[in-house]
Amino acid sequence: MDPASIYTVDACKPDVTSVPMDSKAKSYTFDEVIDVVNGKGFGRTTVHVFIASSIVMMAVLNETMGIAIVIPAAQCDLNLSSTDKGILTGVSFAGIIVSSHFWGYIADTKGRRSTLIVSLLLTATCALVSGFSINFTMMAVMRFLVGVFVSAPSATIFAYLGEFFKTTKRTIVITYASVAVGLSGVFTATTGWYVLSFDWELPLPGVAFTLRPWRFLFIVYTLPTLIGACWLIFLPESPKFYLSRDRKSEAFAILQRLYLENHPNATVDDFYIQHIVPEAGQKIRSKDARSAAGCWHVARSMWNQTVPLFHKSNVANFTICCVVQFGLFVVSAGMGLWFPDIVNRITTSNTTDTTVCDALSTTLIYSNATEDRLESTSISLICNDNVNERVFIYAMTLGGLYTVLYLAMSALMQMLGRKCVVGFNLFFSGFSGIVLQFVSNPYVTVALFCFFLVFAGTSISILNGATVSFFPTNVRAMAVCLSLMMGRLGSVFGSNLVGLIMEQNCTLTFFIFASGSIVCAVLTLILPS
Repeated sequence: MDPASIYTVDACKPDVTSVPMDSKAKSYTFDEVIDVVNGKGFGRTTVHVFIASSIVMMAVLNETMGIAIVIPAAQCDLNLSSTDKGILTGVSFAGIIVSSHFWGYIADTKGRRSTLIVSLLLTATCALVSGFSINFTMMAVMRFLVGVFVSAPSATIFAYLGEFFKTTKRTIVITYASVAVGLSGVFTATTGWYVLSFDWELPLPGVAFTLRPWRFLFIVYTLPTLIGACWLIFLPESPKFYLSRDRKSEAFAILQRLYLENHPNATVDDFYIQHIVPEAGQKIRSKDARSAAGCWHVARSMWNQTVPLFHKSNVANFTICCVVQFGLFVVSAGMGLWFPDIVNRITTSNTTDTTVCDALSTTLIYSNATEDRLESTSISLICNDNVNERVFIYAMTLGGLYTVLYLAMSALMQMLGRKCVVGFNLFFSGFSGIVLQFVSNPYVTVALFCFFLVFAGTSISILNGATVSFFPTNVRAMAVCLSLMMGRLGSVFGSNLVGLIMEQNCTLTFFIFASGSIVCAVLTLILPS
């Protein structure tokens, strides 16, 4: 018997408050189906989905932020100038920005799981090849391609994970999974510190370079990417995605599989759900999707996939999500990229009991005087590719703070709700950014600086989890991808803004960034609960 003739998606929502005599005739919402499938807790497959998704989140951070640790160790072998190092740090973000729209379309039309597997394998390939770069150009091209391909899992993984859980639990589950973001900071710092502590060389015959620890570090950082891709091969596609594409038999097959795994003594006949309430316009969207073919039709389909985000029901939430993501990345990533340098200058300043801006101006004057003296004496510096251990310590500290805060927020959201937690996070971030300018103790200043960045950064994953719940399944991945694209633009904008105005007007810089956190806090309060 054709499964499609058994399982149906009703065109209108019945009264689900009353329990009919025949449960097989009842129509269920997807949240109700997930409750039936998962039972009282999470089943084996949903646990595997959660772990695999956490590994993928960790892989994304490894690929985009790990390069900051590799570049100082690679500068002599690749003959990198300061400009070259700046380009390599940001070129992955450029790849993410230019490809986000495309990957959002692919994930919403071709499937979450297949998009994740293909993009992760391509990311790993480019990342490994970049470890064998022989010059700056090759490294820049490969890291740009890493950004192009890692753009897909950086957003799609939130939609994939969220669609295995009911709406009220999605943000909490995604926040728990985002603990991997903090662990990524600890992982890249500890493994980088260990691998780069060795000083060995392995000449390869017939190749124009020598294998050194920094090249091996690329392999270490790519391991979570490969593990995540392989793990996803054995996991199912999102059943909610199948339902959104009118592929009912495939969706019900997955739901039935999950039900039997979570109920060991159950049989196929015990899975009584045969009717699921669809999202509005689901059948029309599915019909349009099947009719698209060819490059021109794909381009038109991408446009049609984007337009619903600007419909009256979505445009306000989508605009707020994009603006808030931009602001969060401006603070956490834009200022965060300068965190090691600023903290290093504060802690190594010869002055005591002084504010952060006074300490920065003092170290700037000393640095300029040193450079002038070296130029006047015609001293040529020998290339030094040793990485200061402070870089690893700062990265581990931030990673540890992210991990602890994600765990705390996951627990607090269950008691206080998303709005309350995010609002507090961003107000406290802004408050810390303002107060740290008036504190003279360097350790308190560094602590407030950490709070300024971390409380804003952890709000990114909460907002991603909320975005998954705000938008219909057919445009969900597109919404996350485009909002994160705005976030990446924010990181580039913020980083350049710090470089332009920090040394000229330190106080104004911190006030601008702290005000950004407070504005984002107000905007998040407008979003639905």
